[in-house]
Amino acid sequence: MIFAHTLEQVLSGQKWQTRRLVKLGESLEKNRYIIKANGRVRYEVGKTYAVQPNRGKKSVARILMIGIRRERVGEISHDDAIAEGFRSREDFLNTWRAIHGQDADLSREVWVFEFEL
Repeated sequence: MIFAHTLEQVLSGQKWQTRRLVKLGESLEKNRYIIKANGRVRYEVGKTYAVQPNRGKKSVARILMIGIRRERVGEISHDDAIAEGFRSREDFLNTWRAIHGQDADLSREVWVFEFEL
């Protein structure tokens, strides 16, 4: 999993949640807590994933997926923004807009991944 903007927070333990846009064809099977895309398992609770600083870069750590849920990005709470490694909900949303564009649609659905380093 790539953490180009928040790698230091992940590695220091200040971040234990991340949000990723829901892509076409992805679905959550709650009975197994997995995300499938086109019949292939992409993420699964209980599995570990490489932490990468950017696409194509070498892994620097591993995370254990402990929870997956789906929500709208604009629904993030203050506590979830802290879990994302930010000081406040507004700090998170400002960074989200910087990454996804100032006109980022806050009603877009995202996967919320909870993990342990």
